[in-house]
Amino acid sequence: MATMINLSIAGISSVIGYSACITFFILHNYPSGVLGMISGTTDGLTCFLHYLQWKGKLRAWYESSDLMKICHIGILVATVGLLCLGYFTTIQIMLKIPMMPVSGSAVISIVWSIVAMRSGIFLMYHSIKYQGGGENLLVDNEDSGNGETA
Repeated sequence: MATMINLSIAGISSVIGYSACITFFILHNYPSGVLGMISGTTDGLTCFLHYLQWKGKLRAWYESSDLMKICHIGILVATVGLLCLGYFTTIQIMLKIPMMPVSGSAVISIVWSIVAMRSGIFLMYHSIKYQGGGENLLVDNEDSGNGETA
């Protein structure tokens, strides 16, 4: 059930990202359009991972090393989103650009930087989660063998 919900959320986010890309290219806000395309592509990859997990074919398509490479893509996208967030926030603070017209708005680019960062973090989280065979790897396990005694 949780995989189906995650699949739906990632699919809807991917469609929204691509729609934003087309919309912002038409409105001549190219940085926001590129961030929408990055977000849509990343969410599409996350949706594909959820689909393969839902169908039980994830291990047939990807090995653990492949999922680690996908995790690196998520880290890269999250980093790009964070850098864009810092850049556009600095531009907005220094130049005080108005939100309208859309073609020159830095505020819209700030929002899509956050969305791209979220997409990268979600891709990173789910690729790590599916790499471990479905168990949650972000929580300490008592049987981790870290040498501590009770």
